Amino acid sequence: MADFPVTIARNRTSELSLQEQARGFSNKFTVKAADIAVATATGSTDTVTLTLGSLPAKYVLNNALVNITTAFTGTTALTIQVGTTTTTNNLVTAQSVLTAGVLAGVPTTATIRTATATANLVAVFTNATGGSPSALTAGELDIYLNIVDLSDPTKLG
Repeated sequence: MADFPVTIARNRTSELSLQEQARGFSNKFTVKAADIAVATATGSTDTVTLTLGSLPAKYVLNNALVNITTAFTGTTALTIQVGTTTTTNNLVTAQSVLTAGVLAGVPTTATIRTATATANLVAVFTNATGGSPSALTAGELDIYLNIVDLSDPTKLG
């Protein structure tokens, strides 16, 4: 098993409008199969760690959701988990992305962090059996997070 780090393209990240924020999320990250189909990730148990962006030194993450708009195909078992570089599954625990639908996050006080240095948001994709991340042929999902910068709670994360 090997891990392959990649970074999401800037055009796949967005701060949500005030109307969209009314649903409890401040940021959206769109991930396509091509983003995680790393050519060198050919092992059946390889992982791809997708960096979504950096967090401020003091922040609150209190809401997370993954919406699989197009099921991922090309492998027999692929999961996603969402978190930070310190705890990669503290927002969304490992769940399959092979079926379209919504994966609810874990909105608890455990996601509240205060730190002296920034951390990165990550989505970790794990291939468990047949196929590999490089074999993905289709798939798309949106990750929604509510990020509050505690140094300035009026601005988006």
